[in-house]
Amino acid sequence: MSDRFRRIAALARLIVLDGLRRHALVGLVIFALAGITGGLLFFDFFPRDIGRASSDFLFSITWLTGFIFLLFHSVQVMAWDAERGSLHTFLARPISRTEYALALYGGLAVLLLALNVILGALGWGVLNVIKNSVKIVYFENLSLPFFFLTGAGLFWIQMMILAVILLFSSVVRGSFPVLLLSLCYYFTCTGLPVVRESFKQKSAAGESNTLEGILQWLTAIFPDFSSLDFKTSVPTADLVPPPMQLAMPFALATLYIIIVLWLACTIYQRRDLQ
Repeated sequence: MSDRFRRIAALARLIVLDGLRRHALVGLVIFALAGITGGLLFFDFFPRDIGRASSDFLFSITWLTGFIFLLFHSVQVMAWDAERGSLHTFLARPISRTEYALALYGGLAVLLLALNVILGALGWGVLNVIKNSVKIVYFENLSLPFFFLTGAGLFWIQMMILAVILLFSSVVRGSFPVLLLSLCYYFTCTGLPVVRESFKQKSAAGESNTLEGILQWLTAIFPDFSSLDFKTSVPTADLVPPPMQLAMPFALATLYIIIVLWLACTIYQRRDLQ
C-alpha cells in the first residue's frame, strides 16, 4: 500500500511541477488581480451594503478563476497525456491505470488548492481594506469563520467538477469533447435546482407531477452546489451552524467525489489506449 501511495505521489508531483512550469497559477493569479483591481474602481457606485457586494464580487472572481483552471488547464492536461502518447509512457512504468488516474486528480487538486489559498488570502486582505475605507454603516461585519466556510465550499465544488472532468476524459477522447461535456454538466447542475423549485411550487398548488420525483433523484447525478455556498453570510454577524449541520453537505460532496473517481478508475482499467 505504501509503494502504491509513493507512485501516486510521485506522478502527482510531476503534474504539479508541469502546471507550475506552464505558469498556470501565475497567469490565473494575475487575471484575478486584474479583475479585483478593476472591481475596486466601481465600489464607490454602491450606495449601501458594500460588504455584501464586495464579498460576492471577490468570491465570484475566485470561482471564475477556478472554473477557468478546470476547463482550460485540467481538461488539457487530461487530454494531452493520451494525445501525445505520454499515457503509454507512464503506464509502461510500474504504475497501474488506477494509480495514474488518482495521481492525475491529486496533482491537479494540489494546484487548485494553491490557487484558492492565494486568491483567498488576497480576497481577505481586499475585504479588510474596503471595510476600513468606508463608514461602518456600509460594511458592518466581516465574518472570518464564514469566509473560511465559503472558501472550503467553493473548493469542494471545484473538486467535484474536477472529478467529473476526469470521468469524462476516461470515456471520451480529445480535449474539446471533454470541455463541452464539462460545460453541459455544470449548466445542468446550476439549472436543475431552478427547474425542481418550479415543479415544487406547482405541486404545492395542487398539480401533482411525477417529474418532481425524477428531478429529485437526478440530484444524485447532478448535485446541488448551493448547499456548499455560504458567501451571503460573510458580511453578517450570523452564528456558524453546528458542526453536524455543516458536516452533512461536505460529507455528501466527498462521497460523490469518491464514487466518481471510482467510476473513472474502473473505466481507465478497461480503456483501450489505441
